Amino acid sequence: MIIKRTTIILLLAFLTAELSAQDTGSGLDFLNIGPSTRILSIGEATTATPTGSSAIYTNPALLAWEERSSADASYTLWIADVANQSATVNLPSDSYSLAFGVYNSRSSGFEARDTPGDAAGTFSIGYLSLAAAYAYKLGPVSVGVTGQFIREEVFQFRANGFALTAGAILNLMNDRVRLGTVFQNLGEMDDLNNESTQLPSNFRAGISADLIEFVTPEFNDLPILISLHFDYTHAINDLPTSDYADSDNGNDFFVLAMSTKFSDLFYLQSGYKFGPTERPFSVGAGIDIAPITVNYAFVPFSTGFGNVHSMGIQYYF
Repeated sequence: MIIKRTTIILLLAFLTAELSAQDTGSGLDFLNIGPSTRILSIGEATTATPTGSSAIYTNPALLAWEERSSADASYTLWIADVANQSATVNLPSDSYSLAFGVYNSRSSGFEARDTPGDAAGTFSIGYLSLAAAYAYKLGPVSVGVTGQFIREEVFQFRANGFALTAGAILNLMNDRVRLGTVFQNLGEMDDLNNESTQLPSNFRAGISADLIEFVTPEFNDLPILISLHFDYTHAINDLPTSDYADSDNGNDFFVLAMSTKFSDLFYLQSGYKFGPTERPFSVGAGIDIAPITVNYAFVPFSTGFGNVHSMGIQYYF
């Protein structure tokens, strides 16, 4: 099927405007969406929060603190029938770690027309990230960097690009408190139909703390650990297709999240974003059946566009 160039340009403009109006977080802004279920459940407050191998996309410096090798696979049904899938693996050693990941976002079933009437066919829109990371720790400090190859496909147009994410972590009080900073998605894309897509570059700072740990007098002394997570995000690039409700008032926002772990068997997590976003609230749960952890996350959109459901599995070895 051959679609006229002018028609394609008009369709691209219409699709961009439509997705922007719905604020689905489409396009390369998929890199702003937590790739794993665990990350989504705490509102993406992950700059200083260990999340296993999926930290390759949030703050690679966290990878060096993992005590065991792990793999993470997640499937997220985003709104507007956008499907996000990710798979990551982390291979830590005594002082360093190597990690690899793939993150894919795709939506299909768009109708293509070059004349009024029946559709001439359908097409899909897809985005792919292939990532590799290295992290190193020395004493209470760790640093890490992730390199990404990014592929963008819209209609018959194709574009490739690269991005770097670099971060640092400081562990305090016997690893009970962690401070982190990270620059995410610094890079560029090739032209897509004579114009390149801007990457969602961010600066983030965060703190994660294991605040309260106690045991119940019954139920075989069930230990309970309560942790708090706080993140600040500053968008370096202004993206019109992000999920911000009103980017004219600034793109900065804060995230406060809490996780409660019960005897290393199951946990509950929730997060809330303070800022101009259309998905301020998130909640999740998980169950740990060693060496496997099963995760679930739920993220409602406040504008009524729908709800996000995510399922994931982590394997430690």
